[in-house]
Parts: sequence; structure tokens; C-alpha cells
Amino acid sequence: MSRLFETVCEMPRQFRPRVLIACCIGFGLSTHCADSAQNSAGSLQRQQTQHQKRQQRFVAELESIAKFCDANQQQADAENIRTLATASDAGAFRKSPLPVNVQPEIRSDLPPVEREWRIRLRKTQKDYAKDVYLSSRRALKAGHFSFAYQLLHEVAVHDSDHRSARRLLGFQRYGDQWMTPFAANMQRRRQQWHDKFGWLPTTHIDKYKNGQRFLRNKWVSAEKEAEYRRDFRHAWQIRTEHYEIKTNVSLEEGVELGKALEEFHQFFHQTFVAFFSTPEQIQKLFEGPTRSTRRTSQTKPFVVHYYRKPDEYFVRLRRKYPQIEMTNGLYDNDDRVVYFFKNPELDAKATLFHEATHQLFSESNRRNWSVAETGNFWIVEGIACYIESYKPERSRFVLGDPRYIRFQAARHRFFTNKYYVPLADFAGMGMREFQSQPQPTIRMNYSQSAGLAHFFMHYEGGSYRDALIEHISQIYNANPNKRERVQSLAELTGTSFKDLDRQYAEFLKLQEDLLNGSGETNN
Repeated sequence: MSRLFETVCEMPRQFRPRVLIACCIGFGLSTHCADSAQNSAGSLQRQQTQHQKRQQRFVAELESIAKFCDANQQQADAENIRTLATASDAGAFRKSPLPVNVQPEIRSDLPPVEREWRIRLRKTQKDYAKDVYLSSRRALKAGHFSFAYQLLHEVAVHDSDHRSARRLLGFQRYGDQWMTPFAANMQRRRQQWHDKFGWLPTTHIDKYKNGQRFLRNKWVSAEKEAEYRRDFRHAWQIRTEHYEIKTNVSLEEGVELGKALEEFHQFFHQTFVAFFSTPEQIQKLFEGPTRSTRRTSQTKPFVVHYYRKPDEYFVRLRRKYPQIEMTNGLYDNDDRVVYFFKNPELDAKATLFHEATHQLFSESNRRNWSVAETGNFWIVEGIACYIESYKPERSRFVLGDPRYIRFQAARHRFFTNKYYVPLADFAGMGMREFQSQPQPTIRMNYSQSAGLAHFFMHYEGGSYRDALIEHISQIYNANPNKRERVQSLAELTGTSFKDLDRQYAEFLKLQEDLLNGSGETNN
């Protein structure tokens, strides 16, 4: 447990980089009074219940098709169909990878039994996707933006050629494939993505596979290039759709990092869609593509520096942050770069995703002013600590697993240490007050921040999720020069601070009971 409290997000204030913020949206997303907030939460629960019933009917239809396959000695196909019938939790963060290729027509020369079940399956999935898309529109109209986007992804999983869902998720059709605008543009430039080497001219790929590298306008061996790139001034620069990774570790590790960051970026923007778009912008996206709403490829990438050795990282940052040796990574908002280093003994990606969270929120626009200086600072670090639990797993990703070390610590502080700062008081602390607390208080405050972020993102199927995202957007958008007021979570949820404290305690107790009782729980 000791390593838990040695991470960058618990750095003392004097060497923790300031998180300066900006946001492109105003306060229009939620101006709820208490009654309307409670009505909104009830509306979300009703829509989630309706969707669960719809899923149950869909699962029953798929099971009928699977039984047809069983009866005709096609057990492998039956098993594959049953995997499609796994209902998703309305409050969960899960994602299946979407196919790249457009679905071909069902062949007319297939054996009659196979052709019959394939036609039934495709119709069943398309009908379900159409129904779910209509539900996403209703969720959007009710203001449940996170749930609406979750439904959109489910639409695309079951009908991968659903044009509206694909467009809203950031894809366009290019020939017989679905691509992002960036990928389509690279294809037009005769660049091809390789999973080991990243984007390359199509004429270079075979030579790269054979161990050659194009360096300074000539072909050299991979070993010679590696020796040259060892100096960070000559590091590899790997460009992906949203990121530029500079590293002297290796080309292959830089590309792996880029793939992980792109998947994280997609997840982040879908999860926090209400942060990055106003209700009007989201509504226009749903209505259809126009010049003003069509997504375009980002021109300026997010920058990440990944060092081969800790000493290189320390030397680069020591002058600005004298106690940098106590960190594993940081986001410097002055130069807007995430810095971290290769450390086989630590989970580097947890650090990376923590700092990438600060980067994505902070760079939502170019205005530079300090965030949460007079209050609500807990969520700035709490949401980044919470995001550390992000974990891709084959065909899904999981976020908020209560077994994650941050959330275990939150429960330990609450139940064993009997430490809890009431939310009203906790929210009253600004950046300086929060970060200047003595040890071990600051560690316990970081644990509580992670636990509270977990609570607001997952309580009762995510009923407080959009309120929390609106709270974060107001914090990041508030101009201190205008003394703009950030609405409290009590106002945005329509629930008193006292009741939120009670619900948080119940949430932690439920996690403890589930973990101690069965040893398993899923989010």
C-alpha cells in the first residue's frame, strides 16, 4: 500500500506543476434547480430501465437464433452469437472495437441453413440498433449526454454501417472502410499505418520489416538509427491522429504508446462529451453533418515526451521543479507537454493517463488561468486519480474497478482511519489550501478525492455523472477575473451535501460488501 501515496498526484504544492485551465463551453449545460436535478436523475433511471428491458428482448431473440444453429450442428456459430447477447451495464464503461470494413452482402451461394441464420441475425441486430439509436435521441433531448453517447456506441456495435452513429463517433466512409478523417487523409497521401512502425509511406514498409530505417534522407540499419536516436535531441517522433510522441526508448514502444493514447483519447471524449461540447453543438451533431458541425482532424497534436532513463527526465525538469525526483511523471502546463520515463517497476500507463487527463482538460482551449484557486480543487486531482483505473481489456475497457488501489485506499481511510472531510468543507478548499496540507493529511485527502470521483461517476448507474462533468466544466471555464460562480454539486445534483455524504458512505459500504462477499464486482 505504501506505493499508493508516492505518485505524482500527491506531490506537495511547492513542486507540483500548476494545472492551468480552459474550456470552450459556458455554464449553459445545467442550470438546474434542486427539483429539476432530481427529475433529471429520475428520468435517466427510467430510460436506463427501459433500455435494460429492450436488451432483454434482444438477448432472447439472439438466443433463439443460437438454438437454431445448435439444432443444425453449428455449435461454433451458436457460441459466437451468444457472445453478442452479453447485455451491457447502463452505468459501465465498456467498448467493443468497431470493424473497419463495410459489411459485405450475405452471399447467395451459402448453404441454406447458414444463409437463413445469417439473414435473421443481421435483421435482428439492425432492428435493435435502430431502436437504440432512437433511444439515444431521447436521452439527448432529456440532457443525458453520457448515456446518449453510450447508446450510440452500442448502435455501432450491432450495426457497424449505421451512418449517423458512425459520424457521431468520429468516422467517415472511405471506399469500403470506416476511418477517421485523419486516417483517410493519410491514405490519400499514400501513407499506411503499421502496428509496429506507425505511419509510413507505403513504399517504405517492406524495407522497415527487413530491418532498414530511413534516417536523414538515406537508408541505414535499425541498429544505427537506434544509436542516433539515443540522444533525446534526435528522438523518434511518432505522429498519431491526436498525439505526437517524442521518445528515445524505441520506435516500437513509441508506436505502442501512441496506440494506447489514441484509444484513451477516444474513450475520454466519449465519456466526457458534455465537457467538450455545448448542448447546442451536441444537438447539431445529432441533426446531421454541416460545415459548422462536421468533425475535422486536429491540426495541433497533444505532445508527450517519453524518456529512456529516469535521469534524462530529472535533468530536463529539475531546474523548474527542484524535487522532481519524487515524481514518476507530470503535465507541465506552461509548455503543455506530458513528461514521463520508462520504469519497469511501475505501471507507467497509470501515470500517463493521470497526466493525460490534466492535458486534455487543460488544452480544451488556449486560455491560461489557474483552476479552482478558491474552491473545488479536490475534483481536479480526484478525477485524474480516478482515470488511472482506466484499463483496456481485449474487446472492452473497464473504468472504476473498486479493486483499484486508489479506491481501496479511499475505503481504508473511511472505514479504518475514520477519516472523512464532509463534502461541503472539502469543496470549500482551493488549490493552495488543498495542496499545502501537512502529511499524512494530504495523502488522505487525495484518497478521498479519488473515492468521491468514483462515487459521482458510478452511483446508481451513473445518475450523477453528467452533473459531475458539468461541475468540472464550470471549474475549468471559470474566469477568475470575472469572479464567475461555480455551481456546487449539491445544486447540480439536487441533493444536499449532507445526503451526498450519506450516499457516499453507502456507496463505499456496498463496495466492501461486494468485494468481501463474492470477491468480484464489475463496473
